Amino acid sequence: MAVKYEPEIGNWYQSSNSLLFKVVAIDEQDETIEIQYLDGTIGELDMELWAGLTPEMLDAPDDWTGPFDDLDEDLPPSFDDDNTRKSWDSVLDGYEDN
Repeated sequence: MAVKYEPEIGNWYQSSNSLLFKVVAIDEQDETIEIQYLDGTIGELDMELWAGLTPEMLDAPDDWTGPFDDLDEDLPPSFDDDNTRKSWDSVLDGYEDN
């Protein structure tokens, strides 16, 4: 069976059962494709299953970043462009020296 679209990292697809997903990695040695669904869930397909899904390539959905909107709140303080400390001291607020 010929595959209409080969998996390409970064492209979005819709499966025959209407699930939207993005290809995030391809392991040629294991013949697997790592995908991420629109809700952020990660999954894995083998090449045979890919062919059976008959996925259609699409443009990225408008709201594909939805599952990642609150990630910045969980990240530690970052560095400025000149690699200086921004607010690392606040990470230790509330801890006492023993």
